[in-house]
Amino acid sequence: MTLEAAKTIPPQDWMISQESRQLLAALETGEKQDHPVALFVGGCVRNALLNLPVEDVDLATRLKPEKVIEKLEKAGITVIPTGLQHGTVTAVINKLHFEITTLRHDVETDGRHAVVTFTENWLEDAKRRDFTMNTLLADSNGKIYDPTGQGLDDLDARRIRFVGEARKRIEEDYLRILRFFRFHAIYGLGDFDPDALKACRASADKIGTLSRERITQEVFKIMASDKPYRILEIMFKNNILKEFSHLEYQPDFFEHFCNFQKRYGLISLPARLFVQAGLKEGNIKAMEKLLLFPKVFLKDMQALSGALNLPDLSCDPAVRVCIYRFGRVIAAQALMVELAQDRVMNAYAPKALDLIQNWEVPDFPVTGNDLIKAGIPQGPELGEKMQKLEDWWIEDGFAADKETCLKNL
Repeated sequence: MTLEAAKTIPPQDWMISQESRQLLAALETGEKQDHPVALFVGGCVRNALLNLPVEDVDLATRLKPEKVIEKLEKAGITVIPTGLQHGTVTAVINKLHFEITTLRHDVETDGRHAVVTFTENWLEDAKRRDFTMNTLLADSNGKIYDPTGQGLDDLDARRIRFVGEARKRIEEDYLRILRFFRFHAIYGLGDFDPDALKACRASADKIGTLSRERITQEVFKIMASDKPYRILEIMFKNNILKEFSHLEYQPDFFEHFCNFQKRYGLISLPARLFVQAGLKEGNIKAMEKLLLFPKVFLKDMQALSGALNLPDLSCDPAVRVCIYRFGRVIAAQALMVELAQDRVMNAYAPKALDLIQNWEVPDFPVTGNDLIKAGIPQGPELGEKMQKLEDWWIEDGFAADKETCLKNL
């Protein structure tokens, strides 16, 4: 098909950077210029049109992957064959990575993997993509191409719509169910497309066939979005990840907690996940059937659970104890949990957060060697004595020096 520009925007910095110019020059060398050799595609174009930051720059090309590799290597550009069976290579210039994929269409899919064949038809390539807003293309002059004729309108309306028939797009890759909700969480406005919801509902049980790594990536992005509670409400109503709709899950409480995080600029994904799990470590264990929690997330959740077992954080001494035992990040999240539970007055929150951010945490003045010198033998008794002494020091307001602590011992 012949591409015609649907609109033009000012060339973006990433379009005309030295690296982009070098890459495009290498691909275009020796090629006829009657229609584009390579165009920017997907997220970088979408985000540029939405005035959002562009992180990854991807390109689509009518050149076969072997030809792409040949041209890049001839130009002295590092190239990595990251997915040759799907037509994808990665070019590296000055430590910047560009993913370049040959135009293609799917020959066979099973919901997880696809067998593809290459094409030079930009519309055929667009038809196999997930959402209309991801089919948009751009050249280095800022010309925007809309091969399906729907991408720009849907993007302007912030409408998340599958390309073609939603059911077929989902059957090609069941991860698109979660991507649909993730895109709504980040880019969508207005109501959910009813045909898309129906298709997601029909294939919801297929999510479990996907790898935990892929599921985790999408779920974490949904949970880190501005209003995850809104997205979860629609998901649960449509039986999407219904395993996460625990008996202890309280939507209103989760919403209040997320709003406090946003108000104070202290967003913590592990804390959100733990609150969504009803503050129950058992529910986190159940979620691990589908998700991969990093060890640091599990450690933070366990610490938050411990912090919430302390007396409520409605006074300076309690806040100091929480900071000392669990750290500033966990203390802040515990405070916001209590705010969401209405266990502490909102008026105290700014003072508590100031304390969390600025209190100079003291060091326990006694060491194990000090106790040995005091006559405590090495072994379990030493650890028990040390713990009891530190607990006394904390309860005493962190004020006692080494001499006073040892006298108390």
